[in-house]
Amino acid sequence: MTTVACGAGACGAGMADPTMLPAAAPEAMPGILTALVAEQDREAAAWLETILAAPPLPGTAEFMRLFAIAGRRLGATAPQGWPPSRLARAALLAASVHAAGNEAPARLATAFRRSDSTERAAILQSLMLLPDPARFADLAADACRSSVQPVFEAIACDNRYPAAHFAEPVFNQMVLKAVFTGAPLTRVVGLADRTTARLRRMAADFRDERRASGRPVPADLDFLLDLGN
Repeated sequence: MTTVACGAGACGAGMADPTMLPAAAPEAMPGILTALVAEQDREAAAWLETILAAPPLPGTAEFMRLFAIAGRRLGATAPQGWPPSRLARAALLAASVHAAGNEAPARLATAFRRSDSTERAAILQSLMLLPDPARFADLAADACRSSVQPVFEAIACDNRYPAAHFAEPVFNQMVLKAVFTGAPLTRVVGLADRTTARLRRMAADFRDERRASGRPVPADLDFLLDLGN
């Protein structure tokens, strides 16, 4: 089994963030994630290794069955962080997407449509761990339009993918939706680096509209505008 050397704050029990690990070859990532599962549950990791020997393609009936089992077998999936169940699902995704080759974007979109909200969140939080993650920007942008708050927060919060791969208009709309829905901007990774004059103008216009109509101004609007000062 792969041995994973974790830097300070990158790995640990329960709340590990494997997206902070050094970049790895696509064929190595499933083994790295399985090793993180083994740190907390060796029996589950052994089960996972058996599956990853011949991973099903994303969106197939067998993939959906195993993706669901991975969550149940390793316990409930917390809204945030990287418990073993989410690590196991990420390992299955990484192996299956690698096996899908050029078909991966369409197949992952199918898997996303067939998933429940918890599974969709796991897919979105795993995007940075997949081979050539820029290919999945359309799926991630569509997820920003979700009316299910945990699904929206899975892409908008504590996730390096938007700052790394979203075009400016998509990133800006995601940030403003976070303000509208109460998702804390302090959890939007890379916000300071991606804040532009256009985003500040959009935030200022929104604040002016709220004040003109006598409605409360979300505190995160001032936080966003202060990033440019």
